[in-house]
Amino acid sequence: MAAQPPALLLLAVALALPAPAQAQTPAPAQARQNAEFEALQAHFERVVARRHDQLFHGLANPSQWPARRDEIRASLVKMLWHDLPWPSAPPPANIAHRTEYDNYSVENIILETAPNLFLTANLYLPRSTTTSAPVPVILYQCGHANKRYFTRHGAWFAQQGIAVLVMDNIEMGELEFTHHGVYAHAWFHWYSRGFSPLAVELWNARRAVDYLAARPGLDPKRIGATGRSGGGVTTFFLAAIDDRIAASAPVSGPISTLGWTRQRLSFAHCDCQFPVNTHGLHYAEAGALVAPRPQLLVNADADRGFPMNAFDELVSKIGEVYQLLGARPALSTAVAPGGHVDTEAIRLPVYSFFLSHFLNRNTPLTAEGPVLEPPAEALVCFRNGLPLDERLTRIDEALIPLAQPNPALSASALAALLRREVFRSFPAEPAPLAPVRGTPSTQRGRLVQSVSFTSFDGLRVKALYSLPASAPTGTRLPALLLADHRRGIPVWGNEQPLHENDWGNRAVLIVETLDRGSRALEQNLRSFSDDDPLHHLKRQAMVTGTTIESMQVYELLRSLEFLRTLPHVDPARITIAGQSEMGINAMYAALLDGAVDRLLLTSPPASHRAGPHYLGILRHTDIPAVASLFGPRLRIRGEVPAALHAAPRCRALPDCLQ
Repeated sequence: MAAQPPALLLLAVALALPAPAQAQTPAPAQARQNAEFEALQAHFERVVARRHDQLFHGLANPSQWPARRDEIRASLVKMLWHDLPWPSAPPPANIAHRTEYDNYSVENIILETAPNLFLTANLYLPRSTTTSAPVPVILYQCGHANKRYFTRHGAWFAQQGIAVLVMDNIEMGELEFTHHGVYAHAWFHWYSRGFSPLAVELWNARRAVDYLAARPGLDPKRIGATGRSGGGVTTFFLAAIDDRIAASAPVSGPISTLGWTRQRLSFAHCDCQFPVNTHGLHYAEAGALVAPRPQLLVNADADRGFPMNAFDELVSKIGEVYQLLGARPALSTAVAPGGHVDTEAIRLPVYSFFLSHFLNRNTPLTAEGPVLEPPAEALVCFRNGLPLDERLTRIDEALIPLAQPNPALSASALAALLRREVFRSFPAEPAPLAPVRGTPSTQRGRLVQSVSFTSFDGLRVKALYSLPASAPTGTRLPALLLADHRRGIPVWGNEQPLHENDWGNRAVLIVETLDRGSRALEQNLRSFSDDDPLHHLKRQAMVTGTTIESMQVYELLRSLEFLRTLPHVDPARITIAGQSEMGINAMYAALLDGAVDRLLLTSPPASHRAGPHYLGILRHTDIPAVASLFGPRLRIRGEVPAALHAAPRCRALPDCLQ
């Protein structure tokens, strides 16, 4: 059931926001892609729907919530910052300039939120009154625009007696770093590093709260947070992780993860919307962490990036926890007419919300009234040039250090760690393989048969299985699992059919994992015409809690499982092989499996910074460290990066397979 606004907002919404929610313009429909793409999309929808339905199952009374809350919050904090220690003191602050206006003053503040990481902000302070009591303060987090575009918010609240810190975001502030690394530049290594620009935004926001809570004249028990668009998302997550936020009002930011997935909204949003989601958390889980504190969720009825049905799903789900805690009235909503624009209609319910909770002024607003806004040039913090020693412009590398090799970590210990921290999305209960076999045929002295079997729910690995046509019944042969790195059938590079090779006295399974061979996820491999849908499907995989490459690793594990069921295969003599990134996928499958006899890599990459990309892998290990665990069981051929020169080498494929 959708949340109902408390009485103080009902009138404001009724008077100021006359357009009904049903007037929304739906997100534009996206063209259907090929069958493999649509099967993967449907799989993601099922995974997200199952979690959505079960988010708060088992919570029967309020006493059960604290343990679940702490678990969700710990997962969120770990995804954002891994194990970075939180500073014990407020950040150093430099008040670079101060300007007095009729009803308020503005301080241009530079906060050093971490060594050489600077946040620029404007603090709007009400003019002194006859009372010396501390005043409430709101942290306003800017969306995708500079703080100079949000002067009306700061000035309006300051005129009412509430201080506001309007903080720059990292993409469009005085110092700039992109929110669109994966979105626009395909920097999927951010996923491997576990880096999201949301982590930096929240670090800065939380350090700003440290500053506000310690500043004389501001009331640390009345700290609020609001913002629109990207600022709405940051507000939403900030209130989730910091209990000092007494009341929050995210605007046109969060929606249900279920709606996000079903409506394929990754194309509409940048990389600041989610942490690197190794735990597969949903927006509703973050929103529930705010309970029972007051939370106003605001949306626009024709915002195509934040559809109303997905907004309503979010509110309903968060409402389950508020209801459990007996605090349902503390969760309220407001819907404004129009699209993704900062209008008076969408500001009014936010104004009323904070006036009620912080100043006990419960008369709903119907108009802003006159607002004296400071000029843009008066808001600049760095007035003598930007600092050369700043770290923001390389924060994706500087925020979370790469893992250092740990020689004491065994292969089994690393495998357990990676299953727990990186490959969490692997099914807890694998589906039956349910193999389907084609009609065998004899080709070049080998018995060849097409096979397929289940990997994930609704997805099937395709493969060719072959063995010597003369192999006697009951013979157990050494086996080769070859992870095909090619994309598309026919293969546009005119590479030879691998099943026609002289594989000798071996059983061979050549597998097509996701986005390989005939399972390519693009309609037309001869052009870039459908790269964009695939690009955003990869981003959606992260929202679901995985990557395409992680899923390929699991499909190779399922391939090993299938191979061991075949009567001619000796399960103790299996070699797994692959080229380039598929070889690294094979290496991780061998590590997680623990029983593969040999590993053969052809021209592998040197680091996960190049690929393949698994969520957060570089927080724990990298390719050379994993390769070293195989010792003499590993062979490498082709182009070998310097980082892997210590591994055993081989040249010709027959020699490598000996």
